[in-house]
Amino acid sequence: MRDEKRAALGILIVGILLLGSAVAMAFLRRGDQGVDAAFRQRSLDYVATFADAAGGWLQEGEFEMLQDAAKFMLLGSAAFVEVVGEDEAVVRESRGDLSPPPFSGEPPAVSFIERDRGRFLEVVYPLTEGNGYVRVWLELPYGGGSPLIPILTGILSFLGLGAVGGSLYLRLRRPAPKPQKERKLIRVGSLVIDEVSKEVKLCGKAIRLSPKQYALLLLLAREPGRVFSDREILRELWPESRYANSKDVKQYVYLLRRRLGEVVPGAEALVATVPGFGYKLLPPEEIGLTGR
Repeated sequence: MRDEKRAALGILIVGILLLGSAVAMAFLRRGDQGVDAAFRQRSLDYVATFADAAGGWLQEGEFEMLQDAAKFMLLGSAAFVEVVGEDEAVVRESRGDLSPPPFSGEPPAVSFIERDRGRFLEVVYPLTEGNGYVRVWLELPYGGGSPLIPILTGILSFLGLGAVGGSLYLRLRRPAPKPQKERKLIRVGSLVIDEVSKEVKLCGKAIRLSPKQYALLLLLAREPGRVFSDREILRELWPESRYANSKDVKQYVYLLRRRLGEVVPGAEALVATVPGFGYKLLPPEEIGLTGR
């Protein structure tokens, strides 16, 4: 299943790159003729494709894949790529020192921008999963183009859409049903974690967590009171990543605390920091969370 997931992500990146190349070809064809409605829509579709993938990666904590995809886009027509989730910039990649100002509008949005450094089409599209958006600056070169460009644009668009479709098929294909597992609950006072359904309840209230947030809470809850080091958490949550580090651990501790506190005020204190050593889970009753 993991190999199939990686294949789907890889095919999707190829599709995004092909679509990006098609958009770049269309830029060359248009030259100084301006940016018409059809061209703006094509650019919006290109960024929407990336936003669909970015939302899934963000929900699953695949920050490394998200950042790699953004960097790949810079190889095509994109000059700046930003992914914002929960009012925070998760990924911000650009060519050279290009640094656009913060986005203040409402996605989806397409606008033409002219700067000393060049001409750009800014395309902003909401994430399909979770709150946030993707913002891409597409560079508009000057000059005309070859008569072969329309043909190449069509071919690249066809191949790109085919790759995206294949990736979505792999992502949406349902595996054969598995036999029901025996229910296994982990209880730490009023905190209850169901390892089969992946449901979490605190003081009787359901708490929805992302896969990485759930994995972190489950690790700490299996041995409440025990201090887990950054190294132990990295080994459990990112077993195959060569790039994850203590910053990723700190980020997910922050996200988990925030989510717990949103549902049950004061629950942020469940995940305690032990300076110089790591993190541990405190029983809810120890911090005064006893109600149901």
